[in-house]
Amino acid sequence: MLAGGTGTGKTVFGLQFLASGAREFGEPGVLVTFAERADDLIANSESFGWDVRGLVDDGRLVIVDATPDPEAVVAGRFDLSGLMSRIAHALAQVEGKRLVLDPIDALLAGFSAAPEVRRAFAGMVRELRPLGATTLLVAERSGERGYVARYGAEEFVVDNVVILRNDLDAEYRRRTVEVLKLRGAEHGKGEFPFVINPKVGIELVPFSIIETPRDATPEKMSLGVPELDEMCGGGIYRDSLVMVTGATGTGKTLISVQFIAAGLAAGERGLLLSFEENPSQLIRNATSWGVDLETARSEGRLRIVSRYPERVGLEDLLVEIKHHVDEFAPQRFAIDSMTALEHNSPPRAFREFGVGLTGFLKARGIGSLMTTTLPSLLGGEHATAVYLSTITDSIIALRYYDLDSEIRRAVLVLKLRGGSHAHAMHEYEITGTGMRVLGPILGVRGILAGLAEFTSETDDAEGGHPGGGR
Repeated sequence: MLAGGTGTGKTVFGLQFLASGAREFGEPGVLVTFAERADDLIANSESFGWDVRGLVDDGRLVIVDATPDPEAVVAGRFDLSGLMSRIAHALAQVEGKRLVLDPIDALLAGFSAAPEVRRAFAGMVRELRPLGATTLLVAERSGERGYVARYGAEEFVVDNVVILRNDLDAEYRRRTVEVLKLRGAEHGKGEFPFVINPKVGIELVPFSIIETPRDATPEKMSLGVPELDEMCGGGIYRDSLVMVTGATGTGKTLISVQFIAAGLAAGERGLLLSFEENPSQLIRNATSWGVDLETARSEGRLRIVSRYPERVGLEDLLVEIKHHVDEFAPQRFAIDSMTALEHNSPPRAFREFGVGLTGFLKARGIGSLMTTTLPSLLGGEHATAVYLSTITDSIIALRYYDLDSEIRRAVLVLKLRGGSHAHAMHEYEITGTGMRVLGPILGVRGILAGLAEFTSETDDAEGGHPGGGR
């Protein structure tokens, strides 16, 4: 039984079950519809690319139109035997292996009392079993929680129960699927988000639960800034996820661009997703740093995707990223910035997006970089911002600091899984050729807290200069 309320995707699920069976597994099927006319169902499914009409014409799918006749008068006891005969005939006609009844509520509404409903439903299931088809019974729900199906008895008769939901949370709707019951087999527990992709149908997210893990690689790659690579022990592992965090204007987008540019220079393909700038702005700004993104994009080696976070659903975005990765096959991926996305998303959905994105990218072995923005200019906030710090392999913090009435910039590698890294803060500057790290900052403390001040000691013995690496 597939149960769900209005707008959860029940009919799409049923059609996809039948189309997938016929096209991918050589299993013809039968759809019995009680709510929509056959022609309407075919027309509504055209955008998904399943070619339902072609399946009907080829004899791989039969649609039994059991919608009620508005002019018919029903009298006396309701009888299912005639319908069962039509279903058996349709299955025999195509040697069907799959069967969908959508929705059964319209069928059971012909019975006046709850006991009659239970008896009729149990009898219908008994008659369906000998037909030998995997059967999907679509049931409507009056709400997202509470009884599994409308009459409160249907779920006890069937072998398996799948629930679709379309909950409203903080002015944001998200669809989820739950396998509530699966006789004779283990199954995943809890709710998993999904989207209805207008091109392919239902897609489950996060992909990390279905992707095959990839063995970790010892190969390293450049971040695009030689001195920063040196601070990271010679670069980062190719399958790493790096988070760059800092206040506005510290150069987070610049590092994203240099990270992608380093891959392009090495003959790799890059995918850049921006929530703050459109492609033309990114290309223009990159040019001011001496990076030519336009040539790589025109040659098909770089893809830039720009989205407004207020207009994108997280599950839909995750599916879109998957399709870009599958189609474009990038070796490097950068997203700028996660904070813009977080501010327009419910916390739970944002956490699931982060986990799903991380698992998917790691399963594909794609080197990835994401940026997060801190609310204050001069420290005083957590360098790792949201919970994302726990799922990233490396964290690079960019900071402003005020010293002697002069604003300077500092970079620190906070985290680097699987290797050693520099522990000292380094001063850097943004030039016409990008980011340049000057050297370790000596004789200064309190930078991360936004309270930079000279220490009482001098650093002449170490060969450095108080206040920076200049």
